[in-house]
This record gives sequence, structure tokens and C-alpha cells, in this order.
Amino acid sequence: MTTIKQDSHVYRLLTFLSYVGEYPLCSLQLFGSKEVWRKLIHKHSQRQEYRIPGHADKITCRLLLITGKGKSKSVRLSKGGQNILELVNPNAALYYTQNYLRHNHAGEAKRLDRFHRVAESAALISLAGFETCPYRLPQLQMVTIRKIVTDAPSFYISKELKYVGDDDVNKTSFSRITGALFYPGGCYAVYNSRDYLMNWNGRGEAKVRLHLTEIARMNADVDDVQSAILLGTGYEIAEITLRTLWKTKRAETEFTVIYDHLHFIPLNGFGVRLLKILATPDWNETLLDLLFDPNDRSYGTGVFEYDARENGIYLFSFLDSDITRLNHFIDGAKGIERETAVICFPEQAAFVRNIVGPKVGIKTVTMEMIEDALCPKGGDADE
Repeated sequence: MTTIKQDSHVYRLLTFLSYVGEYPLCSLQLFGSKEVWRKLIHKHSQRQEYRIPGHADKITCRLLLITGKGKSKSVRLSKGGQNILELVNPNAALYYTQNYLRHNHAGEAKRLDRFHRVAESAALISLAGFETCPYRLPQLQMVTIRKIVTDAPSFYISKELKYVGDDDVNKTSFSRITGALFYPGGCYAVYNSRDYLMNWNGRGEAKVRLHLTEIARMNADVDDVQSAILLGTGYEIAEITLRTLWKTKRAETEFTVIYDHLHFIPLNGFGVRLLKILATPDWNETLLDLLFDPNDRSYGTGVFEYDARENGIYLFSFLDSDITRLNHFIDGAKGIERETAVICFPEQAAFVRNIVGPKVGIKTVTMEMIEDALCPKGGDADE
């Protein structure tokens, strides 16, 4: 018999599924220990006896359903799981009923892929310690300019951005956005390419950026949304993204036309730690002050994209994993590669070498050094 307490893994999973609909089994590592969660899910996809604190009767049912094959295999709530959810978390049950109860979970592959991209985004951001649950966050509005979002970083899934405003128009149509991450002083549009090249729809993403800018202005005291986060299984996806950009040169599909900054975050423990840095107030200036002497910094006034010049070497920081700025640096450094160097984390070094070529220098710093100086205290991403 399983007792469903509010601090249990089962309760956490039920709550998470209530607002993402379903979750891909191939990405269980974003919850923590992949083996622990795999065993838990398979156990509760069989008939079990459950006890709810404060509820006299015991309930016997299947809590979860596993559907699909291969990478498309998903876990979602069963009918019994929905009934139990109403007992342990009425707000979660209401949200699920309003958003997913009538949804055909066995629908087309594109819709399932979108569910998975949103769910993985929420899982990674939640692992960083940020709030991702819609009914625990303040509701966004477009009536008056006032601070609505919390002071702590928070993630609004794309479903919460769709109909913000006076009309009922779906403002995220034709966009691949999975949500918006607000942090003190800024907002990121969040995308998830998973393990393939992101297919950008320039017009759709441009409209979403304008819509998100208006939401941020009305709710978060942020004047403009200039940055996006691109999630992916590993830096090989970032490399494919950049190389495709070099080949196509089609403005309507170039992410550099849509967002001034695109930070690539891998879907793993290193990505969680990187995400925490990017959600720290004034992280960019603090980071550059840590790395460079003020007299050596360019302060954005250089003839090309670099951050400082020391002993005749142009230095560029890739610690923020901004592939848009890296692309500008590569363009500007052509012909003077031996006079340049990129500063990165060891986890980024192989990607940087593949992208900048053999002549550009590479210097590495440890994540621990940056975290000690920049990040608030928190749990280990791999717990």
C-alpha cells in the first residue's frame, strides 16, 4: 500500500503531470535519478492500493498510464489517477480537467512532440529550483502596468501565454516557444529543440516576441525581451544550429533576426547549473567583472564582438552559452584568429573548438568558481 503524502515522489509526479499533460520516459533524468523514477512509474502503472491522509477509505487503482513506443513513450494520469488527484490536490485536478481531460492523448506525432518539449522545459527549470506550476503562480494580465510576477525566477508554460489579453486569439500560433522564464530584471523566451534541429518560423516567432515583450512590460517591469533560451540534449545540437545558419542565410529562419541573444542550455545537470547563473540578477555585468580588469574590458565599444583585451589578445566569454554572440565573434575575428581566445567551461570546450577552429585560443574556468561568486546557495542539480 502507498500513502500519498505531499512531500512524496508520487505526489510530485501527479502535480507535475496535472499541468504538462504527459511526460516522455526517455527524459526521466530531469527529475533526478532516472532509475528511481523509472521504477516508480512502472510500479504505479499497475494496480496498487493507496491511502490518502485525511481520507478514510483506501483506493485500489492504476495511478498512471504508459503509452507509445520508443522515444514517444509517455506517462500520463489514468482515470484512477485523476480521481486521486481530486482528493490530494483539488487545484491540480481543476487545472488538468480544464486543459487536458478532453484531449486525445493518442493524437498526432507533432502534438505529442510539443507536449514533450514543454514538459522537458518545465522539468529542467523545476530542477533548478524555479516555480513552474501555473496555479501556484500569479496570473498574468494585460489591464494595467504593475508588478505581477514574483521576485524569484518563475516559468510560465506556453499554455499560459496563449490567450493573455482582452481577446481570445491564440497568440502563440505557429511558434515553437515552450514558455517564458522571468527572473529579476529580465525575461527569456524558452525553446526546446530536444535532439534535432529547431525548425524556426520567423514570422511566428517574431509575433511571439512582441507578445511576450508586452506581457513582460505589463507584468514584470521589463521593457523588452531580447533574449531566448534554446534547450537541447547536448552541444551537438548547438553546433548543428550554428552550421545550418551559416549555410542557409535565409532571414525568415534565422534566430539572430528574432532574438539578440540565444543561450543554449543542455538538458542535463550542467544545464541546470548554467540556468541558475542566467537567472541571477545582473548576472552579465557581475560575470564580466569577475573575469576581467575594468581597464581591459570593451564595454561593447570594440570594432567587433569581444569582451576584453589582455596582452594583445581579444577575449570573448562564452560562459553564458550565447551562440548568437559567439557567431558574431567568429565573423569579427576572421583573419586575426591567433590574436583571439574564448573563455568557457570545460563542458563547452569541445563545442567551442569545433566552432571557432584550431587557431583561436581556448581558456577554461570551473563552474564551481563562478557559482561561488555569483549563484545563491541551493541544492545540487544532480540530487
